[in-house]
Amino acid sequence: MKLKYLGSGAAEGIPALFCNCFLCKKARALGGKNIRSRAQTLINDDLLLDFGPDTFWHVCRYNLDLSKIRTLLITHAHEDHYCPSEINYRAHGFAYLTGDRDGTDEGFPEMDIYISKGSYDYECALPTEERYLAEGKTPVRFHTVKAFEPFTAQGYAITPLAANHAPGFEALIYLISDGASTLLYAHDTGLFPEETYRYLEAHKPHIDFASLDCTGMASSHNTGGGRHMNLERGRITRARLTELGCADENTVWCMNHFSHNGKSTHEELEAIMAAEGFLVSYDGMETEI
Repeated sequence: MKLKYLGSGAAEGIPALFCNCFLCKKARALGGKNIRSRAQTLINDDLLLDFGPDTFWHVCRYNLDLSKIRTLLITHAHEDHYCPSEINYRAHGFAYLTGDRDGTDEGFPEMDIYISKGSYDYECALPTEERYLAEGKTPVRFHTVKAFEPFTAQGYAITPLAANHAPGFEALIYLISDGASTLLYAHDTGLFPEETYRYLEAHKPHIDFASLDCTGMASSHNTGGGRHMNLERGRITRARLTELGCADENTVWCMNHFSHNGKSTHEELEAIMAAEGFLVSYDGMETEI
């Protein structure tokens, strides 16, 4: 399984849109891995995790072909993770499968979007012009999924798990397996709910690669009132998953989803995290699981 972090930042990105703090100033000056767009991740070339406001930028920067995406997993309906109006541009008239514009191209095959009911209901409550998707004019199929109810999509075995984040949206984290390896994608969330740990203890999946929320970076605060994590909470999560038998010495641990409130440049954060046994994601980072 190939994983590519298209974006590795929290809602405001780094440098944050309107911010002049010392870290954002440093990020503008240093560039490179210090520039973090909003979090989004590509698995192989056919599964996408979240569809936020920087999707167009990711397509341009990485020369992506989103017509290959058959499975889209949504973690929750916060705008930095889900911009449903952008999916409208998959409709015929905005997009052409063969490049023809003579009306003979019926558009792309349907893309399957998996989303919790709480997040889907929020999208349906948007104003009429934002509800193009609900009117069936865009070639997508929505599937509302629940935590702890596994499903299969395009050959992937996927298990949604309950996140500790945005309860009204029924936020999810995901276990994704291609039969050879298993990814735990845990964004956005604070320390996992006990019901998630109980499920993991009962089913004991072997996690080959864990991507953990680290919005607070190495700081001891700024973790979103418990709805996000930092280095300390990453340590706790790693220890708990290892204790449950879901992870071992072969599991790779990577921190992702960073806010400028964490106050560390990429280089500074790498030095801190390397000593703790964690990788640090950056925009464009690729790895094989």
